[in-house]
Amino acid sequence: MLNSTSTSLLVVDAQRGFTELCPAELPVPGGVVIVPQVNALLSLPFARVDATQDWHPADHRSFLGKADNLYPPHCVMNTPGAEFLPGLHADRFNAIWRKGYDPDFEAYAITAQHPAFAAFLTASGITAVVVCGIATNICCFFAARDLRRAGFDVWLAEDASAGIDVPVAGLFQAKAKEEGLALGVRYCTVAEVTDALRM
Repeated sequence: MLNSTSTSLLVVDAQRGFTELCPAELPVPGGVVIVPQVNALLSLPFARVDATQDWHPADHRSFLGKADNLYPPHCVMNTPGAEFLPGLHADRFNAIWRKGYDPDFEAYAITAQHPAFAAFLTASGITAVVVCGIATNICCFFAARDLRRAGFDVWLAEDASAGIDVPVAGLFQAKAKEEGLALGVRYCTVAEVTDALRM
């Protein structure tokens, strides 16, 4: 069960650049349609709500033609692609943690760019974290993995998230879920989170 006084919500990269709203960037199938489910989570009585925001410079190492040569330019700082999704209740965010802003450093997880995040949550009295957003098997997964390894009870709300396989980077939805389950991450629905917080 989840205690509202010690459970936080982490909304990962719910940004236009990861949806069909920006088709030239890095659209994840179903990225736009998760907004109502994320908002349903945002309406729940979490102790705190954090969000991550991909915030890349135009020459980030992961972009095509750069060092890693993996992805089209996406979520470039101060562009429409970096903005949160339309209709998202971003006013509920207690803090926005930007990541990927160093051109020479890849940061899928909030914990990669902000290594003290887990300690910050612990100091805030948090023992459980519900994760949702984009992409389920990439930035959501790496955040969930790191938080689970740090000792948190981690729930990943699949119906408030959208995933995509990226073979060139070795990132697969089935593989990530298998690893997450092995670590003890709870894959769940928004309804299950809602019920767990009410009990």
